[in-house]
Amino acid sequence: MKPRTQAVLLLLATGLLWSMGGVFVKTSDMHPLAISSIRGGVAAIVFFIALRGRPKFSFSRPQIIGAAAYGVTLTCFVVATSLTSAANAILIQYTSPIYVAILAHFFLREKLRKVDFAAIGGVLIGMWLLVSNSLAINSPIGNIVALIGGVCFAICIISLRMQKDASPYETILLGDIFTFLIGAPWLILHPPSVIAALPIMFLGAFQIGVPYLLYTKASKHAKALDMSVLTVLEPALNPVWVFLVTGEFPGLRAVAGGAVLIGVVVMKAVIAEKD
Repeated sequence: MKPRTQAVLLLLATGLLWSMGGVFVKTSDMHPLAISSIRGGVAAIVFFIALRGRPKFSFSRPQIIGAAAYGVTLTCFVVATSLTSAANAILIQYTSPIYVAILAHFFLREKLRKVDFAAIGGVLIGMWLLVSNSLAINSPIGNIVALIGGVCFAICIISLRMQKDASPYETILLGDIFTFLIGAPWLILHPPSVIAALPIMFLGAFQIGVPYLLYTKASKHAKALDMSVLTVLEPALNPVWVFLVTGEFPGLRAVAGGAVLIGVVVMKAVIAEKD
């Protein structure tokens, strides 16, 4: 299998695993930073095991910046979801392909084609249709936090690509440790029960740890914009899992938005595989 083909499949698998998070966590009375801390801590353990307990930290500029950006991304998404509607947080975070395209042009010299602009436009249209019925108007702080998360996610992607000839795994491991430490004070002050923590630990392993292992491996051969666009399977499939588990129909706009996103993913997957 060609490296590019493998990278595309890894990114699709990543988006699939990311999309299943909402099925396992219904409600939680934990502080958002405590949730983020548990997820980061468990994901760090997953990466430590994957690296056989022997991570090789270079502490290069891309590694440190990428780790910090990753940690802020995870933390911002959880906090933004608590401050604004989940729809706002998801929509604003998935503006990241715009920032990725700009940063990749200047830092990676990855040229944009007409199909790339079409993909970015398709993602934005699909995301708007997907969440437009649930957007909140009066939540500026939450929206700003979500925007910061989207920008930081783009920076993380660029940092991983800058290390494609090195070992980018340590970047995510550092980011997971950083995420754990950010929320640790809230975790200590308000320790959750085992029952409350178990679903979050599950997410840390199988929605953060394992998917980011796949994502990091894909970063060695996938272009930066592909890393941002191909994973929009996450919001596209989320309503599907909700419908299958709860029977709740997401609405025609959401269905249309999901269809647009899946169409964009298929288009980019086919093109990326042929590049």
